[in-house]
Amino acid sequence: MTIDAHVVGQALQVQGRVILAVILRETRTRFGKHRLGYLWALAEPLLQIGVLLLMFTALGRRSPVSGELWLFFVTGIVPWLMFRNLAARVMNAVSGNLALLGYPQVTPLDLMLARIVLEAATMVLVLVVLLLGLAATGRVALPSRPLEVLAALTTLMFLGGGFGMLNAAIAAYLPAYAKVFSAVMRPLYFFSGVFYTAANLPQPARDWLLWNPLLHLIEWLRSGFFPGFDTQHLDRAYVLAWTLVLCFLGLAAERVSRRKAMQA
Repeated sequence: MTIDAHVVGQALQVQGRVILAVILRETRTRFGKHRLGYLWALAEPLLQIGVLLLMFTALGRRSPVSGELWLFFVTGIVPWLMFRNLAARVMNAVSGNLALLGYPQVTPLDLMLARIVLEAATMVLVLVVLLLGLAATGRVALPSRPLEVLAALTTLMFLGGGFGMLNAAIAAYLPAYAKVFSAVMRPLYFFSGVFYTAANLPQPARDWLLWNPLLHLIEWLRSGFFPGFDTQHLDRAYVLAWTLVLCFLGLAAERVSRRKAMQA
């Protein structure tokens, strides 16, 4: 059986146009008709950064690494929100766009891929805006190793996207799973290195928390921003293994649960 490259190319073009159309529709739905709607995407990270700054300042704490405390929190909160938003919103991609499945060209996978791209692009834009805001105040916030930052963010996008697709498949069969997921994500915030580094943890706690791939990813992102950042506890191969497994499981689960999701 031979594969016609022309047919495959046309199929990919159609899927690309479908995903782009869904992204534009999702953007309009989520952020509204005006560009000012994007300002809402900045509200949550700014609020969390402000709260942590107040707490650390009141306690007389300094940045755990050499650099601005603002930047330390930005490089923890933004990747956390990116992962959480990807996992949550990809899980609800099909249920939130059931009407689009009436078009024969649109599949549940298209809806999920569109949300992955939109959520990742939104949080990258938020990161850029926050860094520009720091630069406007006279604080240098440029990454010392841009390729490390790019690699960490790309891996984070695939990790969160794969987890989101797996969540969607589980939720298709267990509607109450969304509540379980929400309950699990709350404590995960405190176990992912948002406001500390692995090197600052005592030995017993560090050994347990290093099982969390998100802690490694936040360490990976910070290694691209802070020169001389202690990366002895960072295991990139471990994170990549998690990412590949979750992407495989997510794609397989999406295919298995596709009919069930469309019936919902």
